[in-house]
Amino acid sequence: MAKQSMKKKESNVLPPACGPKDFYPKSIFNTLLAKIWLPLLLALVTFLVYSPSLKSDFVYDDRAEILEEGFITSLSNLPDVLSLNVLGMNLMLGTRPGQLLYLMLNAALWGKEPWGYHLGSNLLHAGNVALLFILLRRLIPTEAPGLEKRAGLKAQIAAAVVTLLFALHPIAAESVCGISFSSDLLVTFFTLLALLAASAFRPENLRSALLNTGVGALCALAAVTCKESGVATVLLLLVYWFLFRRGEAKGPWWWFLGAATAATALFLAARFYFALPSQEHLNYLGGSFSQMLLIQPKLWVFMMAKLVWPVQFSVDYRMENLSGITAPVAMAILAIVVLLQGWLAIKSRMGAMGVAIYWLGLATVSNLIPLYCLLADRYYYLPMAGVTMQLLALILMRLRTRWGFWAAVAPLLGALLPLTLLTLAREEVFSSEFSLWSETLQVSPFSWIAHLNVGNALAQKRQMDEATAQFRKALELNPNYAEAHYNLGNALLEKGQVDEALIHYQRALEIKPSFFLAH
Repeated sequence: MAKQSMKKKESNVLPPACGPKDFYPKSIFNTLLAKIWLPLLLALVTFLVYSPSLKSDFVYDDRAEILEEGFITSLSNLPDVLSLNVLGMNLMLGTRPGQLLYLMLNAALWGKEPWGYHLGSNLLHAGNVALLFILLRRLIPTEAPGLEKRAGLKAQIAAAVVTLLFALHPIAAESVCGISFSSDLLVTFFTLLALLAASAFRPENLRSALLNTGVGALCALAAVTCKESGVATVLLLLVYWFLFRRGEAKGPWWWFLGAATAATALFLAARFYFALPSQEHLNYLGGSFSQMLLIQPKLWVFMMAKLVWPVQFSVDYRMENLSGITAPVAMAILAIVVLLQGWLAIKSRMGAMGVAIYWLGLATVSNLIPLYCLLADRYYYLPMAGVTMQLLALILMRLRTRWGFWAAVAPLLGALLPLTLLTLAREEVFSSEFSLWSETLQVSPFSWIAHLNVGNALAQKRQMDEATAQFRKALELNPNYAEAHYNLGNALLEKGQVDEALIHYQRALEIKPSFFLAH
């Protein structure tokens, strides 16, 4: 009876996510190539693919946040960032002190030169690629312990291929090429680093436990200060513990998870305490919570299609982009996907972790609370890391079959070249304001923001008649667009049509009384 009881107890203890050296032959996984050079090689390939973006200009909100507002380019404002005073200041990034700090460091190095900021984004993306590969490699032993030499090499190849899918998929281009979207790169960086700290956590080693607890808590804090989706970091640490390490001594893990949770909670409390009241009232998508629940599945399915068939991207999606998807079809597709993910989560702990990264990464950017932007490619940067983890889990299920492994890997390997070409084309779109918004109009002709920004680019070229036409089109799509009224007023004033310009300035102030430029 004693022996049976002991066996039953041991069966509930999950093997920890140890490093590769604990499971694989030293000749394969303990070499310098596997430990250092392979992740560095993947990062280098990523950086080279994105190197054309170093020639790009400031686009989207970059110019307003970096040049026009002036806060980022002055190091005298650093104390306000470090003390979190920015949470109560009327700044574009006031609620994201982590991203502000990152951009201020860039400004200290590069001033107002866009190439330096693009260099920082490229390095962040390359760093995320290396961290993702290292994390995948650490999780492989939990899926397939005791691999022989050939199987271990195949597992490494599979991890490298799915990591390159994350690196080269064009859905990442918006996060990498738009400097103002660096928040998504930062959240992913700190999330992956926190998970690596958790995977290296050893309850029996006090020094290791203290070090990794500090790293985990610091990364959880850094992630949530960079963007709201950083809340996912601490939740993913809890998921990691539950899936891989819950059989270990609980006490040290409570300290690790408690420190990360406390750091996140303290920042959120400070943010809500100091936050300024919103000047714009945001409604639920569709006008109500119940309508949002009917529309959101269409958005999820729409972007799932982009992950599989990555074309026709836009920086400003509108509901008209989803006109070909009905609610019943979206619900049916979503149900199938969720069932498949549920099956994978039951079969594979790595698969379950990938599912958690995907959905928790989307939780705060899915209109469950009202958002300014209903949908964006950048929202899928962190979830894409979860997709790669799910793919690797599926491949590892076929690892020991003779042909199944290569049948699973070959299509993914073949997809890398077209994905790279699509990414290079997407980088070119982000090279200037005019190219970005002109391309956006091709995909989303109903985007009043795109018409406004094309008009701005034309006005900078002194093509006032064409600019005026774009501003009028923006107002045709959205008559209550204060910025379009203001910019149309500027264009009319430039053309000498003062009386009509005054009408649009006054209309802009009726819509947004705090619009000081219109005053």
